[in-house]
Amino acid sequence: MKKDSLSKRTFSLDFKHQVLIDYYRSGSTKYFIEKKYGLHCGTMHRWEKAFVLSEKDLSLSDELLIRLSKMRQKKSPKPEKACPPSREQEMQAEILRLRQALEYSELRNEALNEVLKIGREEYGVDLLKKAGAKQ
Repeated sequence: MKKDSLSKRTFSLDFKHQVLIDYYRSGSTKYFIEKKYGLHCGTMHRWEKAFVLSEKDLSLSDELLIRLSKMRQKKSPKPEKACPPSREQEMQAEILRLRQALEYSELRNEALNEVLKIGREEYGVDLLKKAGAKQ
């Protein structure tokens, strides 16, 4: 590799703002914008975190600022509850999980039986192991 490609590049604040404006207005992916401007992977993510959305700096419309802030709120993790769930809540969650697992298992069993039935009727092949087969 060339030594030039390993050096860290610095960009002006205006250039960073222009790239972010292009990203927000175009609706393109971060990957596409990074390739368009010749940036390293992850640069857009760092710049997006570093620069707060503001109408003054990025000269974005109010509508676009509202939409972007809503998108960021959806991505932010929700705070966890302060108190741990009670024993009864844990049991209810476990019952729900087990019911879902049972429903999935029953559906899977029904599908496998249907495959066996089709194999027997259409192809004349019985895939079930016969009971009492000698070893």
